[in-house]
Amino acid sequence: VLLAAGLVIYNILKIAVSRRMTQYGVLRAMGGGRGQMYFLVTAQALLLCAAGIPLGLLLGALSARGILTAATGLLSPSVFLVQDSGELNRLIEANSGGKGLYLLVSAAVTLLFALLAALPAARYASRVPPTAAMAGRPPAVRRRSRRTGRIRSFEAFYARLNLRRSPGRTAITVLSLVMSITVFITLQGAVGLLDAARSGAADHLGDYSITNERSGFSPEEYAAMGDDPQVAELLAMQFSLYEQGPDGSLTGITIGFPLQPAETLQVVGLNSAYWDTVFSDLPEDTLARLKAGEGCMIRNPLPIVYEGQEFPRTVISAGETVTAAGEVLDVLHTIDGYDSGYLSVGNSGFVNGVQIIVNEDLYARLTGETVYRELLPTLAKGADRETFDRTASALAERVPGTICLSYEDTDRQLEETFAQIRMLAWGLILFVSLIGLLNIVNTVYTNIHTRVSEIGMQRAIGMSAGSLYRVFLWEGAYYGMIASVIGGIAGYLCTISVEAATTDTLRLVAVPVVPTLEASGLAIAACLLATCVPLRKIRRMSIVGAIGAVE
Repeated sequence: VLLAAGLVIYNILKIAVSRRMTQYGVLRAMGGGRGQMYFLVTAQALLLCAAGIPLGLLLGALSARGILTAATGLLSPSVFLVQDSGELNRLIEANSGGKGLYLLVSAAVTLLFALLAALPAARYASRVPPTAAMAGRPPAVRRRSRRTGRIRSFEAFYARLNLRRSPGRTAITVLSLVMSITVFITLQGAVGLLDAARSGAADHLGDYSITNERSGFSPEEYAAMGDDPQVAELLAMQFSLYEQGPDGSLTGITIGFPLQPAETLQVVGLNSAYWDTVFSDLPEDTLARLKAGEGCMIRNPLPIVYEGQEFPRTVISAGETVTAAGEVLDVLHTIDGYDSGYLSVGNSGFVNGVQIIVNEDLYARLTGETVYRELLPTLAKGADRETFDRTASALAERVPGTICLSYEDTDRQLEETFAQIRMLAWGLILFVSLIGLLNIVNTVYTNIHTRVSEIGMQRAIGMSAGSLYRVFLWEGAYYGMIASVIGGIAGYLCTISVEAATTDTLRLVAVPVVPTLEASGLAIAACLLATCVPLRKIRRMSIVGAIGAVE
């Protein structure tokens, strides 16, 4: 934002210096030195800052609390580790003091950027010879390429020539638009990474997660929920965790293979629906045997590496047999990584160890337990969610320690949060774009002012007002088209950088075609609208007065 504003300041001062070049020439002829020219232009920037910075500080101080309260009100209070919005507002109030240093720093940074933006214009004013400035004759334009050809559209051709009159001014105007397009394309990709609702939609199973880590749910509770007409499918998990004692033995179960230090044994029981949903990519015969209790699946511990050295870990391969609780189990399949998810219950989190994954009957024989730790119901189409909510609440009252989570509510909250984040991103895009549009309006106003005599002569020899309008509209369209090409390339490079920061891998990604086309269309339309604003001056311009105008 500071860079975009600096470009506007640079463009304004450069134009102001160009319009007053005769005055600077007179001052130089009267004995004014280059240092004084520097001081004059810099003083203009300082006068602008003297009016703008205090006003900006006042508006910022008055609106900061309101904007912050509105912005934080869009998000859930739990994001800020508070209970409700009232506590969040009190937290904001308690931390609203001590802003003097921040105001001073913001004023200093803004003043620094303004002075840096004024230096090129000051240098330009100090280097012009007094005689050339006082003569008032425009510099000769040298066209290195003189090619003959058919002009299909005079307005478009004339607009292209006008863009070459002041390459520096054209470059500054295009650059301010390039920044807006780059920000637009980059934020479109970056905001998409924050869409937790979309990215997490496939991470949960079922519509609800009902867990109880203490006592679990009895087979009767499990069967009752499975028979509920509101439930289309019920996934269930049984879970037991066994940790090593000081002597390395496990309490509550015996196994026929040794565990490495700090590893645990976890026995997981899955019902048929769970097997079909999570492990449907297994071979059909293997999946059928696992569901029938004819063997087990083993998840090996994750490797632990410290200072380049990997600690020893238990590794079991498919085709082997393991003994647990006196049962000899065939290992039908093994999993070494955790890409397919980690089987755990509730908030227990990750505990490294060997997981023996079996069906419900084998789980009961290995652990002596029949309770379920987690139920994941999927509601039938057209089910009454409020009715099921009452059923889940009644279950939580009957079984102490039950935690019921509705994924629909969670997904809706995530979608609302993402929509609010998108709105904030659009606010930033529009703010940067507004600075670029101000640059276009200022440039077109200057083009009209510096061509008053030329415009009057063109009108006098028969050029219609509509044709003259189209010349300036073509200039605005060219600004937008050139900026779209450069901004599209810059936005794609920034998208690659954002993706690399996310994945820690620098690679080419898919070209963001839709955001690029949207940014290009909006940029060209905005340029045309910004060009229309100064054109009202041409409509009120007198042909005779324009020809006789002294620039």
